[in-house]
Amino acid sequence: MEQLLLRYHHALEKTPTEFVRYLDSQIDWSSRLIGILGTRGIGKTTLMRQRIKMHENIESTLYVDAGDIYFGSHSLYEVAENFYKNGGKKLFIDEIHRYENWASEVKMIYDFLEDFQVVYSGSSILDLERGGADLSRRKSQHYLYGLSFREFLKWKHDIDVPVMTLDEVLHNKQPILPSTLRPIALFKDYLRNGYYPFGEETDFWDKLTSAVTTTLENDIPQYAKLTLGTIKKN
Repeated sequence: MEQLLLRYHHALEKTPTEFVRYLDSQIDWSSRLIGILGTRGIGKTTLMRQRIKMHENIESTLYVDAGDIYFGSHSLYEVAENFYKNGGKKLFIDEIHRYENWASEVKMIYDFLEDFQVVYSGSSILDLERGGADLSRRKSQHYLYGLSFREFLKWKHDIDVPVMTLDEVLHNKQPILPSTLRPIALFKDYLRNGYYPFGEETDFWDKLTSAVTTTLENDIPQYAKLTLGTIKKN
């Protein structure tokens, strides 16, 4: 358990808080079971860590990665129960699809640990949708999508644009952007690499290719229960 706590505090230390994604304000964080789904690299991990760092009691909250080697010899329920007995109130589980039979253990945590909250994220959406069926009446599920153009302007250029409906955009008599900016050029920049939060990194295309490849070679076969041999035959 001490290993998880050390990695948890280290993760929070290096989590930036200057820019927070839109979904943070749309989630009812008082729900006892919250699921955050989205494609790989879309920002789920950062969103969860930011929530803890900015709004939660760090000592009574624990963040873990379900792919951590610690879970090779310990179960999620064991960790949750141990943390609960020592005063823990909230458990954030990242990449939960990496943990086999995650839904049954999350259900146990929900049913047997009173006044204890679980927030989980996952990238293998197909598998999570199927695995989380038994939790449908318990969970509050949300999807994190890529950066909108409005978010991109704030993230990259520190330009604040209010959320507006299409009708408001069409009938707005005041300029939405400062006259000194060129919206068409900015939008083209957004289309090139503005959807993913890692769009500005030098290895952007490598990371994007890796995310797509992992989805095709791991997530879909895992959901459809395909073997490597079956994939090659098809």
